[in-house]
Amino acid sequence: MDKIFEVEKLNSIRNEMTHLWGSVFVTAGGTIALILEKNKEFLVYMFIIAGCFFTLLLINAYFIRRTEVVKILKSLEEEQCLNG
Repeated sequence: MDKIFEVEKLNSIRNEMTHLWGSVFVTAGGTIALILEKNKEFLVYMFIIAGCFFTLLLINAYFIRRTEVVKILKSLEEEQCLNG
């Protein structure tokens, strides 16, 4: 039963990672578009700063989840080695 839970948790985390990675591309792309804009006002600079911050935040969340996936995979591998 514990193995089924681990596999479902792994699938859920991988799905979340896909959403995070897509969000990184959308946020970074929007930020780059704002950086390349010719007429920059104060509000545009604020959005650029916010975009950079959120891009870094999402990348950090992605790598936290990636570390968790690796940990779960190692525990499943050890469990499989012990069971046969």
